[in-house]
Amino acid sequence: MSNMKVVDLNQRSEEWLQWRSKGVTASDIPIILGLSPYKTRWQLWAEKVGRINAPDISNNPNVKRGVRLEDEARQLAEGRYGEVLLPLCGECARWDVLRASFDGLDSAMQPFEFKAPSESVWDDIEKKGVESSTYKLYEAQVHAQCAVAGTTTGRLIFYKEGGQDLDFSVTLTPERENEILEAAKLFWEHVVTNTPPEPDPERDWYIPESGDQQFKWDAYADAWRTQHHRIQALKDELKVLEKEQKGIQKAMITLMGPFMQADIGGVKVTRFMKKGSIDYGAYLKVTFPDKDLTDELESYRKASREESRFSRSEDELVNTDVGEVVTTVKSAYF
Repeated sequence: MSNMKVVDLNQRSEEWLQWRSKGVTASDIPIILGLSPYKTRWQLWAEKVGRINAPDISNNPNVKRGVRLEDEARQLAEGRYGEVLLPLCGECARWDVLRASFDGLDSAMQPFEFKAPSESVWDDIEKKGVESSTYKLYEAQVHAQCAVAGTTTGRLIFYKEGGQDLDFSVTLTPERENEILEAAKLFWEHVVTNTPPEPDPERDWYIPESGDQQFKWDAYADAWRTQHHRIQALKDELKVLEKEQKGIQKAMITLMGPFMQADIGGVKVTRFMKKGSIDYGAYLKVTFPDKDLTDELESYRKASREESRFSRSEDELVNTDVGEVVTTVKSAYF
């Protein structure tokens, strides 16, 4: 195995972010290998070439928990292994486009990767071990870190606040290293040639492929935003009217006293008792307290149907290169 090039950077600094953007990082590898449920190859490519803005995950509670507990997890590992674990950055000697930001490297250049999963993910890893999808996701990251560090072993440690951890040894085989390097090089070729990998219609975003498609989409989007604004204003007005109407109805019912019906002044009122709904979930829990009925109930689920949810973008995710002002000619599309 070759020696890596150490890069002197402070992790999470602006310079560090720039350095990461100019290569394939160890944390990119699970995405490139198709293991990530969070991001696709196409989305990663689009971020690398500037087609879409990377989502800001700094306020994500899982990310914040990981940052907060990383030092605590590192100290526990240092005590266990009698090592000082250095959080360094490095580039692979075999191909310097592949790079890694290590949570810790020991004296033998063995990488340590620390994760602080949610309670449910922790339970899944504790139950399934190396068969857990979360383990397999981050195992690929540690494999890439090993390739960068020039070693065959690393450690993947899932840490739980309070001093508990699940500590796994990860081994990089020559076959796995070659698989990672080949996949990373193929992905990077897409980046440098600005050629998108095949998108996944179920997970990736539609982006207009031509100027005509872009023009039409912008026209529809302008119209949708205008209508959305008008609809929201009407809804707000309706909320006020409905609140006032409820107050009027309450006053009329008070005037009726014990009477259950009225038909005066063009207003007809009928009062009645309505039965409460049955809490079937509570019934099942009481009747079958020790049984998980999820799979059995699934067979009674009605057929799925496609639906659409529209919302106003707070921040544009897609970067579009529209160089001209869109005019009212757009109305021709409606």
